[in-house]
Amino acid sequence: FGGVYRGLLDDKRVLPVKKLTDVMEGEEEFWAEVSVIGRINHMNLVRMWGFCSEGQHRLLVYEYVENQSLDKYLFARADSGGSLGWNQRFKIALGTARGLAYLHHECLEWVIHCDVKPENILLDRDFEPKIADFGLAKLSKRDGPGFNISRMRGTTGYMAPEWALSFPITAKVDIYSYGI
Repeated sequence: FGGVYRGLLDDKRVLPVKKLTDVMEGEEEFWAEVSVIGRINHMNLVRMWGFCSEGQHRLLVYEYVENQSLDKYLFARADSGGSLGWNQRFKIALGTARGLAYLHHECLEWVIHCDVKPENILLDRDFEPKIADFGLAKLSKRDGPGFNISRMRGTTGYMAPEWALSFPITAKVDIYSYGI
């Protein structure tokens, strides 16, 4: 996609701005993220405040989430002070599951994230998780049979077997990734 930059509004609020660098390659991902995250609202999903699509510029503006991504804490050395206690881990796991349940069961069109991993789970100041990065997300009809995708999506190591076996893709791919 590109880089994430720190923006500052006139009222001193901080916000992350995600910039798409290769417009031709990432155009589909940009519009997928805008269309999906622009119409959902849940405490465990990152909120998009706006976007820019002008000429070669593609920008996504989000709410600021103070504690960065879950991977910074899961893979931190215990002596670095960045590790999580069991109560925090449980709270994060439960909040992430609630966010996925909302995407998979409560939206008008079900949303399959397709890239659930610690790097895409952001933690706010209270360590409440927020699922982020909907660039690979797909919309699915309620109670539909799933769909086939011509190319695999997601991150190696977190991808469900359905991707490699060319099986229909359903919300189960997100649940598999969540379990990893």
